[in-house]
Amino acid sequence: MLTLRETRPIESYRVINEQESLNSIIPYRFEEEDYEHTYILEDFYCTNPFCDCQHVTLSFSQQDDPDNQITFLLNFDKTQGQLPNQKKYTNLQSEIIKNFVKNLQKELLILFKQRYTEAKAFGEKDPMSYLILEPGRYVNYMECFPRNTESLNFSCEEKKYFAEDSYELDPRIGNRDVRLVFYPFELDDKNLKPIFSHTYFFDENKRAEEDGKLGAEESNILLGLTQTVPDLFEKFKKRYKQAKLLGEDLVKAGPKTPKFEGKIKPNDPCPCGSGKKYKKCCANNKLN
Repeated sequence: MLTLRETRPIESYRVINEQESLNSIIPYRFEEEDYEHTYILEDFYCTNPFCDCQHVTLSFSQQDDPDNQITFLLNFDKTQGQLPNQKKYTNLQSEIIKNFVKNLQKELLILFKQRYTEAKAFGEKDPMSYLILEPGRYVNYMECFPRNTESLNFSCEEKKYFAEDSYELDPRIGNRDVRLVFYPFELDDKNLKPIFSHTYFFDENKRAEEDGKLGAEESNILLGLTQTVPDLFEKFKKRYKQAKLLGEDLVKAGPKTPKFEGKIKPNDPCPCGSGKKYKKCCANNKLN
């Protein structure tokens, strides 16, 4: 697993499919270095099935000096990018990357795309491969349990809606609440904008106080959810417990809490490596 500051973990293909990875090790020598050094290519993928990143992270490690690496993002449209917080490439490294992408064989690009699809399937089976423990961040329940089929779809005054529920995974934080985001239900949901966000507290007094802050339309939509899912309170408690147990597994798995050198600004490149601005990418998944 490769973890750079302000990035989500990405998994090496040899972890996703060890045997196939061993069968496809190819040494590289670059004309820009007069073919002096031999490099081994390793490819890394985001395994989050809900992240449509459409890229692979490539790392060339020098065979006689593994710490000497050339690592970059290769987007499937044959553009490349630098990883967040990575040191500026030398002129030689920039030329190597530029010419590698320019002369990339079609068959190799197809292979990377196939492995990308395989990586997403791997993540669907093993969410631990992409989840990180970041105190204060609420994670969508579907992202925690991608094989879950119980959605929060409901109707209100002949209009259809759905809600997404997110949870604080850190078992050391006894927040006892759920973050909800409500959306209109539409078949083409690629550019859906949320109607409103709401915190659902397990404590009855806190919940009543929070519900009182909603406007009439928002209250009506929330009522539609509670009437459609009569056991909503118990469902949220069950999911909350599942999320905390998952958080315990993340704690046991090792130090996966990322270290931030500073707050990410809205116009900064997104730390997931998508190439988009943070405000147009993962900022939408972090509920406030």
